[in-house]
Order: sequence, then structure tokens, then C-alpha cells
Amino acid sequence: MTIWAWIGLLGIVMFSLLSLLKKENRTKEEIRKTIVTGLIVLGIIVAVLFFNANYILALIAGFIAMIVFDKKTYTKKRIIIYGSFILVVGIASYFFFRDNPDYVLNHLKDYPQTTSLYIAENGEELITYQSDMVRPLASTVKMLIAVEYAMQINEGIITKDSPVPLDDLKRYYIKNTDGNAHENWLKTMRSEGKVKNNEVTLHDVAKGMITYSSNANTDFLIDLLGITNINERAQSLKLTQHEEVYPIVSALLIPEQIENETLSEKQLIKKLREMPIATYRSKAEELSEQMKIGTIKAEDISFDMSMDLQKVWSDRLIGASANDYGKLLAIISNDKLPEGAANTIRDLLEWPMQYNEQNHERFVHLGAKGGSTAFVLNDAIYTEDHNGNKIEMVILTDDLNFWQGLLIRKNMNSFESKLLGSKDYRLKIQKKLSES
Repeated sequence: MTIWAWIGLLGIVMFSLLSLLKKENRTKEEIRKTIVTGLIVLGIIVAVLFFNANYILALIAGFIAMIVFDKKTYTKKRIIIYGSFILVVGIASYFFFRDNPDYVLNHLKDYPQTTSLYIAENGEELITYQSDMVRPLASTVKMLIAVEYAMQINEGIITKDSPVPLDDLKRYYIKNTDGNAHENWLKTMRSEGKVKNNEVTLHDVAKGMITYSSNANTDFLIDLLGITNINERAQSLKLTQHEEVYPIVSALLIPEQIENETLSEKQLIKKLREMPIATYRSKAEELSEQMKIGTIKAEDISFDMSMDLQKVWSDRLIGASANDYGKLLAIISNDKLPEGAANTIRDLLEWPMQYNEQNHERFVHLGAKGGSTAFVLNDAIYTEDHNGNKIEMVILTDDLNFWQGLLIRKNMNSFESKLLGSKDYRLKIQKKLSES
């Protein structure tokens, strides 16, 4: 939705309120109409934010009905106001709700300094747009952690059916920091009867990390697998630009652990940005250990970090290049891991095949892991169709503002679907980005 549409909606509310400035207009009828108008506009705003097209159309229909059945609205002034309102909302709805995969393509082209795209087709690199730049991975890094998990399962170091107490996972869970991912995973585990004696299997923990993107499960697995092992795995797979892994959740606590109450937020941000990354990682590891042993109790933490501080956390998340994750996708897609590990990693990453039957019509294999913060939106996907054609695709975006993030999230699925399904569209992308 454009800024002009928002201005139009707010303008209608303000215009309605103007009439109440005159005392003689403050009748019950006028106040009622003003309240109704405000509620309808608020409802439309909520509908837009949650992408519910049917709801917004129902609101518009209700608004039209209110005009038609209220004879007092048949005045030139009101017809102009309400007509303008319906026109603005209609136009805004069209531009906001329509699928527009080219929005993502245009963003890539317009922001080369903060975006990367890697596409390989049947083993040949088709697009390497800013793909050697290291950018924050967010939850996409969980793909590497899943590979290390699969390798340790294959080597007999850990076993899939090992019981994991939910209390051990709870130690790493800070409420309101993961979009309810952990809670949604727990709800599913309970509804499927997979919680027994307040425990789940280790493999279900790994699935919760990938399918639901639970950060608590991730930090538990980082500790279990060993940070050194994960980082050495990245090196052995020749992910040459991959930054060292460290706990995700505990890094959120670093600002509170800087002992200087005289610092303003601006000074705190400066200090965090100037902190050497090795020191930052070390602090995250120390805090994660304290969460594990209970010195820091996650359930007692009230998360209220400002967006400016969240930006620092987002910027300092583990980074890598799109090339690295394109390489990792190819290793998985071409079964370059030992057979046992290959089967395990496919079981984790190919959740889109398990949860969407329509994908079976197009693909034999489809594995994916995305990652996002308020400023980042990434995705890494590998596919194999019924003719044996394989594609690896990695998209990394950073420094997104609110509207960019909203629109990319809305159009990412249609962009990826068109990219994976149309060779002509892939060539279009290649041509457009080569002109940048």
C-alpha cells in the first residue's frame, strides 16, 4: 500500500473529525457516524497489514451499504467524501493485493549494495548477482547447523531418538523474540502426541529448528553439536566466506550486560558496533552458557529492545555469501554427503514437500530454509523436477525498511514460484540484473 493511500485513509478520518469542531454538529448521530467511519478505516488498515483481501472487500461493501441505506448521506459533499474513500481504498487494494513478482526483481536491481541473488541450473551458475558479498544470514544459517546434525547422526555421535526434556529447551527461550515460532512448534508437538514425559526426540528438536525456525532449539543444538564442530564443518565444505557460528538468542542479552548505566542508547549502540566481532561472539557464548546452567533464567527476561538496538543485533548476526549457500545447496541436492547424512538432511529440509501436496506435482525434491529479522529477508531453496532438472537459488536482502520488508514478504512466494517454474523468467532476471 502506497504512502498516498495511507494519507487518503487518514485524511478521511481527519475530515470526519473536523465537523465535530463545531458544537452544533456534536449530535449523537454525527458522533456515531464519525466513530463508524474511524472503525471502518481502522479495520481496513488492519486488513491491509494482515493481507486479508476478503476482509477488506467486505469492509468496502459494508461502507457502500451504509451510504445506500442512509438517505442523509445523499448530499453532494458526502458523496464526494465517500466516493473518494472507496476510490482510494479500491486503488490501494489493487496495487497491494495483486501478485507482483517483479517487485522483488526490481528491489534487487535497485539495491545492489544490500541484496544478493545466486541461481544455478543443472550444475551451471546462471546468476551470481552480488553473490560474493557477506550478508547477515538470520535463520538461514540453521541449514549449516542441520548439516552438522546430520553428519553427527551418521557418525553415531548422537542419535535421532534421544530424549530431550522440554525444560532444557525452555532455558534458551525468550518470549516475544521469535514470532512465536517455538510456541507454535510446541503446540504441534503436543497436538501430534509427540511430547512424552515432558520430552521430545532429538530429531523433533532439529525439525523444530528448520520447519518452525525455533531459535531456542537452535541454540540448544549449537551447544549439543559444538560450535567448533559446526565451524569446522563449514570449512570442510569449502564455505570460504562463512563467518563463525555463535548462539543467536543470547546475543540479544549483550546490550543489558554492558555495565555502564550512564550510557545513552546512542552511546550503547556506538559501543556495540565498535565491539570486535570476536568479543561479541565470546559474550554471546558466555551468556548462552549462563542460560543453560540457569544463572540467567530466560523466563524472567522481559524483551523490550528498541528497533535501533535490534538493528545492531541483526547486522551482527552470522554472515555468509550467497555463493556459500548456493554451494551448500548443491552439496545437499546432489547427495554429496554420506548416504545416511544425505537422507537425514533431506528429511529436515524438504518440509515443503511434506506440508504442501501441490509441490509433488512439480518436484521430486524441494528443500528450503529462510531467515528474517525486521531488516533482513533471505531464502535458500533447491529443487529437482520430474525430468531431473535441478535448481539452486539463494536470495539475501538486508537493510529493509518497513514497507520494503512488507512488500517483499508478500511477493517473495510468487517471485520464487515463477523463477523456479519458468526458464524464460530466469533469463529475464539474468538480463535485467546484468544491466545494473
